[in-house]
Amino acid sequence: MSRLQDIAELLVASWVLSRDEDKVDPLPTSHGLLDRALRTAIAGGAFPKDWSKRLHFVDSRIGLQCVELDSIMGTAQRAEFTTEPNPSYETTHIKISQSAARALLGRRGISEAEARSWGEVLHRALDDAKATLSQYPQHAV
Repeated sequence: MSRLQDIAELLVASWVLSRDEDKVDPLPTSHGLLDRALRTAIAGGAFPKDWSKRLHFVDSRIGLQCVELDSIMGTAQRAEFTTEPNPSYETTHIKISQSAARALLGRRGISEAEARSWGEVLHRALDDAKATLSQYPQHAV
């Protein structure tokens, strides 16, 4: 299994498990929100420790970017964990259930509680990223 597949599976599984099954939010795919939130979550101790070495963040002319994130999200879409981004390319919807997410974790020996906490950290980091972006009305989400 590729390292991108591994990251895509854990990212989506933690996102799904951090909310009630019928209340799973779409993942944001615009304005660098997920990039920023992912960096914050990793820096805060969420996700496997090796992600800090496997994911690379750069300040580009369009803002903070995770170099691997487009490939990770493409991997998630090809595996049918997520939909293709909506027409405005602002979000992607999760297609897997909580039981499928648990199965993905089981193959890696990661507990549901740990994945749920990662997803919760990521949700909080996304809220913070949105709040920061809202300070700049031309880029508000």
